[in-house]
Parts: sequence; C-alpha cells; structure tokens
Amino acid sequence: MKITDMRVTPCRIPIEAPLRHSWGGHPAFARIIVELETDDGLVGLGEAYADPQRELALNQAKGVVLGADPYHIERLRWQIMNPGQIKLWQGAIAYHTYAAIEFACLDIVGQATGRPVCDLLGGGLRDRIPQSAYFFYRFPNEAGEGGVGSPDEMVAHAHELVDRYGFTSLKFKNGVFPPNEEVEVFIALRQEFPDLKIRMDPNGVWSIGTAVAVSRKLRDYDVEYLEDPTWSMRGLSRVAAQAPWQVLASNQAVFSFEDLAPNQVANAIDVVLADPHWYGGLTGVKALGRMAETYGFDLGMHSGVEFGVSQAAQLHACAAVPNVAVSYAADTHYPHLVDDVIEGGKLPIVDGAFDVPTGPGLGVRLDPDRLGKYHETYLEHGAQSWTVDPRDPSRVPVIPKW
Repeated sequence: MKITDMRVTPCRIPIEAPLRHSWGGHPAFARIIVELETDDGLVGLGEAYADPQRELALNQAKGVVLGADPYHIERLRWQIMNPGQIKLWQGAIAYHTYAAIEFACLDIVGQATGRPVCDLLGGGLRDRIPQSAYFFYRFPNEAGEGGVGSPDEMVAHAHELVDRYGFTSLKFKNGVFPPNEEVEVFIALRQEFPDLKIRMDPNGVWSIGTAVAVSRKLRDYDVEYLEDPTWSMRGLSRVAAQAPWQVLASNQAVFSFEDLAPNQVANAIDVVLADPHWYGGLTGVKALGRMAETYGFDLGMHSGVEFGVSQAAQLHACAAVPNVAVSYAADTHYPHLVDDVIEGGKLPIVDGAFDVPTGPGLGVRLDPDRLGKYHETYLEHGAQSWTVDPRDPSRVPVIPKW
C-alpha cells in the first residue's frame, strides 16, 4: 500500500460568540484538514492548527509523504521531525506537521485492518472520555448576543454548558480582568457548583506574587488545578514552593518532551497537559504516558480549538493511554463551534463525555459540502482564529499583566 495523494484544506468555522483570553481572543476557529489517499482507494484524515506557516509546512511535506507506506509512520516521523530539524528548522511546527500526517496514516491502517485507532495504540481501555467545560469571557456576536463579562454572566454561561451537556468539570479561562475580580468570579462559581470540579487558566499572565496571592485567597474554595498562573518553569516552581497545597498544571512552560526532565528538577508542576499536536502525534501521547509513569506526574488533555478529526484522534489517545485524562477530565473547546466538517455535523457530548468512535480508523469521515463551505470561509477571512484582541488589534500583550 502506498500514499498516492495528499490534500491540504484550511477551514474556518464560526463560533457562538468571540472568546476572550489573557492575550486576546478567538473570533472563530480555524484548522487545516489533511487527506491522504492510497493506491487502493482508502482516505485517511488528519488535522492541524491553521496558519500560513503550518499550511506551507504540510504542503512541503508532500515530498516525503507521497509514495510512503502508511504503516511506516516511524520513518515519516524521522523525515519530518527529527531532532536536528526541530532544533534548526520549524520547532513546534514540525511536530504539528507530523501529527496531522500520523493521524491520517493511522486512520488508513485502521480502515485497512477494520480496527479503531485506539486498538493500534495498544487497545481501548475506556469507551467514554469525560470532558471539562471550557468557558470564557466573551464579546457579543454580530447579533449582539452571547456576551459574557460580569460575574453573574459568567455563572449563567457556566450553567448553560452544564445544563446542556451535563459537564461535571469546569475550566474557567481567566487572565482577562484584574485578578481580584476573577477571584470573586471563582468564588461565585464554587458557591453555585459546590460539587463540580473547577480549574483556572490565566495563560501565564500573573506575576509570581500575584499567583501566590490568588492561591492563598482561593485555598478554601477547592481549585482543581491552576494552569500556568505565571510564565516560566522557574516561576511555577516558586509558586509551588510558596503555595504547596495548590495543584499546578501547564501546557506553556512545560509543553514538550525536552521540558519534562527540567520540570522534575525544578519541581514546578503536577499535571502535564498532553496534546497529540504538540507531542508529535498519538504515538507521542503514548510515549508521554510512559514518561508520566516513570517520572510520577499526572496527565490531562489540552484543547486547541479542535474540529471533529482532531477531537476523534484525541479520544482514541485518551482511550488507549492509561493515565491520560483519567484523574482530570479532558479540556474541550468543541461546544463553542456552530458546526463541523465531518459527516453528521458535531460529535455529541452526553453526560459530560464523548463516546470514543467505534468505526475503523478514526471513526469519522468528511462531509464534502461542509468542507467546501468552510474552506470558502477561510479563503474569505483567512485564519484569524486567534487575534491579539479582536476588538482592539493595537493592544500589545504583556507578560506579566498583573
């Protein structure tokens, strides 16, 4: 079996309302869909973050992908993201390029063998993967609806997600307003949802002192974990030393294999957030799981505005890797999307969890009409799935902000 064609299609899908985070916001979600076709007619699907650099890197990778055997993913990994290239060439973009291609190759192998991708990773251990509701401050949409700014609006927004999808874990994306205001929001959320797990993520924009002060103020309010409260591994290690009761997580200061050993030395964080895009595919997440067993840290699952292809891939990883997203529900941006590019539209979330797709391969297929529609939207608007500030492009992000 050989790969005979590779199609790279960037798409942009609207979201319910523009999301805000500490550096800016998301006016929409954009991703790149990869299709690998074989000489016997199978089509495997992959997905990557969308921007011109990643699109270029994927198109450049065609030179090694075309003619390759989809079973030989280790050869492709070394051709696309060997350590020398990562150090000297594109860094994380090489990981993302390979991950999308690896998803598609595993999808092909799964279809050829009639097995779901989780079986190719060692076998599915779970058939349902709990998710954490990822809720944000939001600007109103074009219809003037969906804005979230006040504590009451944030609590109502969280209620909407819990009531609609049955989430039992909440992730409060903060770092938008002064920390004392966001402390009050967290307290309001805890009072409204006394039995749910609630985590916080200010994306590294607090100083060490602010992060410690917030941890002290919220010590009695059961913060599940505090994700990247300050920038740098050294900063996180100081927060850990001064607020030892607080579980700390990261996908910024600690977001690659090279960060794992320094994290052990610095004693910085407790929870590493896995992501098959950042760790070089589903086999990369499996390797990360083994390292977590060795070093003794916990694993969550990061979310990066996935469409259905990447969401399915992450579900297979969570199903097959024993220690990923078990103690901590996986993050998901998925409820904010208004549609998807896969057949049937969006994957359903029931009782706060996704079912792991059971069909061969990834278990999802593209809807050509939806793919075409959202590719046209991308051509009209560009990626623009992340901006410094969608209402004030001149605003410059500063770390730390507080």
